[in-house]
Amino acid sequence: MKKLVVILLLITSLGCSKDGSENTTPETNNSIDKELTGSLNLFPLALNPEFNPVSKVNLSDGALVGIVNFGAEVRVYPYAFTVHNEIINDEFQGQKYAFTYCPITKSTLAFTRDEIFRASGFLFKDNQTPWDDKTETIWSQMLIKGIKGPKENVRFNTIPVVETTWKTVKEYFPNAKVVSGDLFSTKEVPLDGNDTSTSENAPGSNEIVYGILDDFNNIRIFKYSNFSDKVTINATIQSQKYIVYGDASKHIINAFKVDNFEDYTNIEGDFPFVLRHKSGIKYDILGRGINGTVLEKPKFAYVAVWSAWQDFYINFTFFD
Repeated sequence: MKKLVVILLLITSLGCSKDGSENTTPETNNSIDKELTGSLNLFPLALNPEFNPVSKVNLSDGALVGIVNFGAEVRVYPYAFTVHNEIINDEFQGQKYAFTYCPITKSTLAFTRDEIFRASGFLFKDNQTPWDDKTETIWSQMLIKGIKGPKENVRFNTIPVVETTWKTVKEYFPNAKVVSGDLFSTKEVPLDGNDTSTSENAPGSNEIVYGILDDFNNIRIFKYSNFSDKVTINATIQSQKYIVYGDASKHIINAFKVDNFEDYTNIEGDFPFVLRHKSGIKYDILGRGINGTVLEKPKFAYVAVWSAWQDFYINFTFFD
């Protein structure tokens, strides 16, 4: 009889444990669901776009663009052309990647891909959520990871994007390739970057800032105004040294991994070259050396409005 009671208790205990574990996953998904707004309404597909030379593109000087480069290959994605799709599936020499821009949070990110991505139609904390056609996972652009589906918590492998103005591209990267606006439906976006779709109710400022994330989601924030009286800031994040270059007049910030700060000096008056190594090698704002070497960039770094950073993260450090 005692054995029977023990067996019954064991069965009951296992049954309760099973019920508890099954309830855990739905609770996690429900917490995401509560913050997802909108519905699954896939944006138009943009796949393998055509490119035009800089000389054939007509944009105002203040139009904001994102630059992705693969060594000498410089590709420019004007937000006025990408805003309708929000995600552009592209490829360079067999490397598939996606360029993404969210007009609400004004965040820009690029990442390698095996799948085809489209903006899902959902918003997570007012930020676009990519959807992939292979696993149908919903991803968070600003969290840089999957948030719902088979790839939940899987990180994107990012590709650095440098945000700047069309004037900077025209003057310093005349041989760049510019994604064609002809492939996408027209949606008017102020070319000065002041997208009126930004939520006025979001907490904090709508100032665009550059953030570098460490592996624990601690964020080092850099404002364009930080570079009003200097061009570089030395920052150490998780023992990794970065030289952060900024120019408010060109609306441009980029960061470069270095072994020693002392090995590099600023170059003034020779933009797009910004750093010189003690060996004499000059590096431009994209990190390209005149000898073909390339400076590594942060693993996770991008621009977004400050209110969006506050919505997604809590641990910030600012440059004084």
